[in-house]
Amino acid sequence: MALVFNDNDPWLIEYESCEKLYREIEGLLNVRELEQKSSEKYVLYSSQVRLRLKQFTDEVQQLSHKLRELAKSKAVTLDEEERRQRKLELLQSRNILLNQRFQNRNNSHTLDRQELMRPSSSKAKKNEKPTTGWLDSDDDDYNDDKQPLLSEKVLKQQQQYLIKEQDDGLNELASIVSRQKNIAITISSEVDLQNGWYKMLFVTVGY
Repeated sequence: MALVFNDNDPWLIEYESCEKLYREIEGLLNVRELEQKSSEKYVLYSSQVRLRLKQFTDEVQQLSHKLRELAKSKAVTLDEEERRQRKLELLQSRNILLNQRFQNRNNSHTLDRQELMRPSSSKAKKNEKPTTGWLDSDDDDYNDDKQPLLSEKVLKQQQQYLIKEQDDGLNELASIVSRQKNIAITISSEVDLQNGWYKMLFVTVGY
């Protein structure tokens, strides 16, 4: 027997919880963007978003697993399964967009900080003094030899990670959009078919 659709359905309750969590994360991201990147509040909001994003991802995965179990046990009708699948795909696409928004902001923050820390050759030449102490000479050698290499390595790793995250996210989003397009085509065909039947009926009865 198919599961009766009602407000006390455990799956729907969990879905509403996910939607509430999504709105909370989106609100935190909006507030975070109003803060300076170097401020304590920005760091605090980032930490809160990171924890909630992990929770959101886990809950969406649980919803997906539970929907497969419901479909396997025939606890919901095919129409209800498709309806819930569309809801789930919406959450999955939101999860991708939230993670991309969070990661892009964080990476831009990291790159800006590295640019500020990187020594400027023009400024160094402008402020260059005729004589320097032996301590100053050692520090300059260390910074010139080590710091640029370290920054380049970290930057390359972050770029590779960001590219991989974006590629994975875009592939998953493309898959979701493709499925939604097929569903929309099916619904459109059904509507056209129904309209055709209604037109035939009206012609038959003489309207």
